[in-house]
Amino acid sequence: MRNNVVKKLNNKKGVTLIELLVTLVLLVLVTGIITLAIDLGVRSFKKSNREAEGQILCATLATSVKDELRYAKNITGTDLSTLKFFSTNLSLKNCSFSVMDKDGQSAESGFIMLSTSKGVDDLEYDLVPKKTYVYDLKAKFTEFKRDSTQPKPTFEVGIQVVAQDGLSQVIISEEKFVVENLNG
Repeated sequence: MRNNVVKKLNNKKGVTLIELLVTLVLLVLVTGIITLAIDLGVRSFKKSNREAEGQILCATLATSVKDELRYAKNITGTDLSTLKFFSTNLSLKNCSFSVMDKDGQSAESGFIMLSTSKGVDDLEYDLVPKKTYVYDLKAKFTEFKRDSTQPKPTFEVGIQVVAQDGLSQVIISEEKFVVENLNG
């Protein structure tokens, strides 16, 4: 058998057309499998990264909302649409929370902002920098109500971070919490 292999290698005719085609087909198959494996790995990495960034964004937004509500003064209103307060973090009165899209228009989900009316214009302040909303992540309030029956009023708040997946929105992270106002 060894002699046959040596004879074949010493043959000066070269490679036949069939051998060349078989080699090309094998090369194309191996290259295709490698490409699919790399694509699968990249998609998996992006998905896990999007979920991690969504959890971080949700926790950061929750902390920012907690801080605003915990130290707010002169609170009026019982829900998201009627809430007004003095922000001790920014030293601004008549503040409220709003959700804006990338063009600054009110939206169901987008960027959670701290809004105030100062004179004629409404001013919007980022609770967290907009660049932290990576992978087309959007945030929204799922719950926001004030319980004034307690000796110190509390707020029940729910925040969700969602991402667009085709035509539907996928919930990436969600946090619900209760905040007691220290200045109320």
